[in-house]
Amino acid sequence: MKIPNYKIDQYCKGLTPKAPAILLYGQDYGLISERSSLIINSFFSNIINGGINSLNIVDFSAASIISNPEELEIEASSISLLNSKKVIRIKDAADSSYAALEDYLLKPYQDCLVIVLSENLSPRSKLRKLFEGHNEAIILPCYSDEKKNILNLIESSLKAEGINIDDDSKLLLANYLGIDRLITKAEIEKAILYAGKLKKLSIDDISAFLSDQASINIDNLYDLSLIGDIENAYRVLFRIQKEGVPAIQIIRAFIRQLQNLYSILYSLSVDSNINNILDNFKPPIYFKRKAYIKKHAAKWSLSKINKALLLLESAEFSCKLPKSNPDIITKQAILSVGLIGKN
Repeated sequence: MKIPNYKIDQYCKGLTPKAPAILLYGQDYGLISERSSLIINSFFSNIINGGINSLNIVDFSAASIISNPEELEIEASSISLLNSKKVIRIKDAADSSYAALEDYLLKPYQDCLVIVLSENLSPRSKLRKLFEGHNEAIILPCYSDEKKNILNLIESSLKAEGINIDDDSKLLLANYLGIDRLITKAEIEKAILYAGKLKKLSIDDISAFLSDQASINIDNLYDLSLIGDIENAYRVLFRIQKEGVPAIQIIRAFIRQLQNLYSILYSLSVDSNINNILDNFKPPIYFKRKAYIKKHAAKWSLSKINKALLLLESAEFSCKLPKSNPDIITKQAILSVGLIGKN
């Protein structure tokens, strides 16, 4: 059963009608995550004792229920004595998960809610058709915030903080904000901090704020990649590419940062006091960056940096070739650096 778009948020808060399983799908991961949390809180809202804990929320990957379909039924049937309800959340589901979920929906467990999270599913998707055709299962599409919704989100968020913004400034900020709800909210929070005690945002303020964000986002992308957080790195990369930052500029910024990290690690072989090295480093390091650099210095080695630099230099060369796709090349380079950071 499919819930109409205008009723989805209301449904997430009330869960009426009751469902044995809910499928959330779409391109907006942030919105999927937000609605999943709302559903879980609503599902457990009438529990007086115990509350929500690790015993009554269980996460499965789609791969695990595909290889062991019986695990889903076993977990759903094992309700704790201390907890009368359970949520099973299945991540990264696709049509390959169809058989396992079809079997479960034939005989679901009353006190267990299965939440299925998926990327965008076409109208021909077997998984989507399974939920749309089921009498009790619910399907919730999660698409990107439309411009009107983004404008409303900006207005309500700023109003709650007592910040004034004119229509032109609001529109400029809305044009910058994009498809992921979590990122959109985070950027609005940054704009609120930017407004400070003045409690007002003009079009000049928004322009200056957006200019600052480009370099900040590249730093965020670099930090996330080096710690191996590929999923969030991709989100930030999408934002940077949406701003129109050229691929070569992103790659060269990465190369410069890694070259600086190489110099810092090399200096540590002579002077073990990293604070002293960072304080005297040229070019000077912004104080807010020092904590991140310390983490990277502890995790990375000279050989890892050399490997990453070779990959990035190759990516830069590939971006310059005729008929190349720089955005895809950059994404692949970020993945490669992230995988080095993970190991």
